[in-house]
Amino acid sequence: MVIIACSEDLKEDKYFKRYLKITFLIGFLGLIMELLNWNYFCRFNCTLLTFSPFLTLLTSKLIVDFYKKVLRKEGFQVTWGGSFMDGIWNKNNGKLSHFGNQLYNALYSVALFILPFIIISSLFLLIKKNVC
Repeated sequence: MVIIACSEDLKEDKYFKRYLKITFLIGFLGLIMELLNWNYFCRFNCTLLTFSPFLTLLTSKLIVDFYKKVLRKEGFQVTWGGSFMDGIWNKNNGKLSHFGNQLYNALYSVALFILPFIIISSLFLLIKKNVC
């Protein structure tokens, strides 16, 4: 999930669709395990666990699109040292020119890293509280 949330490759539809297919297949295997009762977890935990990369991917893509379309400015992920992160396939060619862009890119990076984990953790807690 960390690799998905910290990848600049989600900006290109070609790589996003490839990741989407792979993560959906992983989630589908969890659904099959749930139907065949091959898991030792609480009900639906296996399905949520195997679909979490898929949900992380969708959440990350929504954040990327939100920053690009609603805020009308493309964000670039930055590391703790302030340099740009690269994707697995794509090199990040953004320019870190002034403080406003640095703060904007830092907020973008934090949103991409934290929001998918908050959503997945909330779903796990809801399932644990209501189903188990």
